[in-house]
Amino acid sequence: MTGKVIAAKLHRIENGIRGAQNNPEVQERLNVYGYTPEHISKGKQLLDNVIGLTSTQVEEYSDQYIATDELGKRWTSAYSKYMITVKVVRVAFNGQPELLQRFNATGRRNRSLSGWLRDARILYTNLLNSPDALEAMAKFGYSVEKLNGEMADVDEVENLHSKRLSEKSAAQLSTVERDEAFDALCKWYSDFRAIARIALYDKPQLLEALGIVKN
Repeated sequence: MTGKVIAAKLHRIENGIRGAQNNPEVQERLNVYGYTPEHISKGKQLLDNVIGLTSTQVEEYSDQYIATDELGKRWTSAYSKYMITVKVVRVAFNGQPELLQRFNATGRRNRSLSGWLRDARILYTNLLNSPDALEAMAKFGYSVEKLNGEMADVDEVENLHSKRLSEKSAAQLSTVERDEAFDALCKWYSDFRAIARIALYDKPQLLEALGIVKN
């Protein structure tokens, strides 16, 4: 069910509840069938709960979209630096297949995020842990500080990836909670609408004021 459909139903339900609460004649007629002010207030509480959970859901998905956008930007930047480093490594260790293999600099690059994180960590960790490799890379302008900086970029991407997964989980949970509350509200309103049609069968104008069409 789309957000627009839910919003329209909430508006209709709110009109019905408020109409019942604000019209003494409607209250008197509904009271005969057990729909006392207290019972109608319970419906209003269900409504308020759904509205609150809907607001929370919107916020959670907004946080997820922000996290996804930030992750995308950081990954694009880090991946670009990584690809340049791989190309430099291939030049620096040309003719040394065992080292190229050690730095995972052979073959096609992995385009998945998880695969890239693994490959990037292998590259930077092994370069930084090899004095000979550092000496060779320094000839091409790659200092320890530069390599550590690119490794920090990898760490940041991984942290943002974890944050995005957390935001996604929170957004999904907020949807489940909203949907469960909405189902409970719809059940209450379905009964309310049926009773209102019985109680106000001879007062179609009052039914219309509640947003209910007479059968």
